[in-house]
Amino acid sequence: MPIRGHEAVVIVSGLATQTPYTSAEAACTSGLAAGNTASEMREKLVGAGQQVFTAPTQIGPGQVTESIGVGPSADCPPPLPARMTIDTTQGIDQGGSRLAAFLAHLKEEYGINRVHLVGHSMGGLFARAAIGDVKASGRGIRFRSLTTLSVPWTGTFPADYATGALPLSACGNEPVCQQVLTDYQTKLAEPEGPDGAASVITTKLLQGRHGWNVSQGDDLRGIPVTLIAGDHYRLPGGDPQVWPNDAVVSRDSGLARGLAGAPLSIRTCLVRPDVHTIGLAEQAGLPWTSAITWDPVVMDAVLRAVEARRPATSSHC
Repeated sequence: MPIRGHEAVVIVSGLATQTPYTSAEAACTSGLAAGNTASEMREKLVGAGQQVFTAPTQIGPGQVTESIGVGPSADCPPPLPARMTIDTTQGIDQGGSRLAAFLAHLKEEYGINRVHLVGHSMGGLFARAAIGDVKASGRGIRFRSLTTLSVPWTGTFPADYATGALPLSACGNEPVCQQVLTDYQTKLAEPEGPDGAASVITTKLLQGRHGWNVSQGDDLRGIPVTLIAGDHYRLPGGDPQVWPNDAVVSRDSGLARGLAGAPLSIRTCLVRPDVHTIGLAEQAGLPWTSAITWDPVVMDAVLRAVEARRPATSSHC
């Protein structure tokens, strides 16, 4: 595969996703080019001349050869080994370790030593974990930027509900919120158990005095961060831990407001009236462009973040 320099964008998907490995030159030829999380971002970035890779993610252990569900992908490039494929049912650090192995592979095979990370949902936390892992290992990879789309920086309310820290009444009478919480508990948190990915992104585990955010130290020092959040669903006067939200992540969590530990070097923030995924968009009778991973305004913001040369200007949104 031809390589166009030593700098690349790596897209990282989140919880309960299947994203096949792709590059700027090689993608899936049936269905979506790179799974339902990454395809639109990949198309936007590749079209602008960026060198793009999608980090492979799988629901469970092993390799990923295709994606299923809303917007499936098939006939994809040869899969990479399981040791560099993120198991999206495991914890944050395990996912970060797999992503770090993938980045090492890009460096060893293709000479990629400057990386822009773009993470959706828990993929942003996998990205942060990988940054710490790579820095500690001295692999010689420089991170040029981190862009996050609906990432639960300070926790996510479905996980809080699933672990008993949030009552269903926090939804008020909003049926989508109620359905998301009960589905999350029975379809993700309970099957994965207390150490699974769906249960470790609670406010307590991420934000506590000895929580994950504090444990990361100053790993993002000098790395410009762009924060993008969705707020399609609103409840005036509702609990800010929940409202407004994109059906999965609250606006405040997506903007890292009140983040425990070292502050971020924030380049810019963006809030859009979006839902979390195209699957949730379809359930709500909305077009795919109402999902944060397909919104053309968001795609433009991701490209600007990757192309930007100005430093970060703020520690909060």
